[in-house]
Amino acid sequence: MITTMNLSKCYNEKTQVLDDLNIAIKKGEWANIMGPSGSGKTTLLNILSCLDRPTDGSVIINGTEVTKLSQDEMAAFRRENIGLVFQQYHLIPYLTALENVMLAQHFHSMVDEKEAKDALELVGLGHRLDHIPAHLSGGEQQRVSIARALINQPAIILADEPTGNLDRANGKIILDLFKKLHTKGHTIVIVTHDPEIGTMGDRLIRLMDGRTVDEKITA
Repeated sequence: MITTMNLSKCYNEKTQVLDDLNIAIKKGEWANIMGPSGSGKTTLLNILSCLDRPTDGSVIINGTEVTKLSQDEMAAFRRENIGLVFQQYHLIPYLTALENVMLAQHFHSMVDEKEAKDALELVGLGHRLDHIPAHLSGGEQQRVSIARALINQPAIILADEPTGNLDRANGKIILDLFKKLHTKGHTIVIVTHDPEIGTMGDRLIRLMDGRTVDEKITA
C-alpha cells in the first residue's frame, strides 16, 4: 500500500531530515512510527500525505508514484485516498461538528448530510452534531477531526500524535476508534511519542536521524 524508496529530505541544502529511507507498509496494516524529536517522523508523514515533497527518492501509494504528480494532482490524490488526523484539531470555530465534517465533503465532491451524521455516529458524537468546537471537550474535538478524516472513505489514515493533547481517558477513546478502523481494513500509520501506542497495531518502526534503526512486529 505504501512504499518509500531511497527517500531523502533536506532543508536549506544543509539540514538532512530524511536520509535514504526505505519502508514498506502493507494494505490493512497498522504501523506506528516512533523516534526522538528531529528524527524525521513528521516530515515523513507530511510526504506520505502529499503535503510535502522529498528532495530525492520516491513514494508509491496504492500503485501511484505520488512524487511524480503535480501539486494539483497530489491534492486530488490526497482527497481520494488519505484521511489525515493531526494533534491540533484544525476545526473551523464557528461551524458545528456536523458542518465541520460536511466541509470536508464539499472539497471532495458533494455534500451528503446523512453521511456526515453517520461518520459522527461512528465516533460516538451523534448527540453533539450541533455543537461548535468551543462547546466540545478536547477528546470530542479530536473525534470530530477523525470523523472528518473518514468522511470520504479513505483507504489510508495518517495520524500525527492523535492523542498528544488528550488526557488518558480521552486518549483511550481515540485509540479504541483506531482499533475499530483497523478491523474495518483501513491502513493506518501513526506518528507518536507514546510508548503505549507503540505496542499497538501490527508493527513499530523506529527512526533516528532520518533513518530506520529498528522494526518490530507488535501484533
